[in-house]
Amino acid sequence: MKLPLIVGALAIAATSVAFANEPASTTSADPKATFQSLDVDGNGRISAQEARAHAELNADFNGTVTDSSQGMTQAEFDAWAASRKPATTPPSN
Repeated sequence: MKLPLIVGALAIAATSVAFANEPASTTSADPKATFQSLDVDGNGRISAQEARAHAELNADFNGTVTDSSQGMTQAEFDAWAASRKPATTPPSN
């Protein structure tokens, strides 16, 4: 009688661990995402797979990077991020 409960508990635990290792959904876009937070493997470039964790970057990825097979560089990310910032207007007096 206890064996099915133990097996069930282990299955739930294993599923939780599997979902914890999944990349973030492409539907969420963290506006404060940094190059370092998106470069999950730390190789100095954001791959197409890593870009999927950020919906807006994922949508713009191929049009933003010079060589998509090599990934996005820090400079390319900075240029992309700057292009996404809304223009600020000075307050009128």
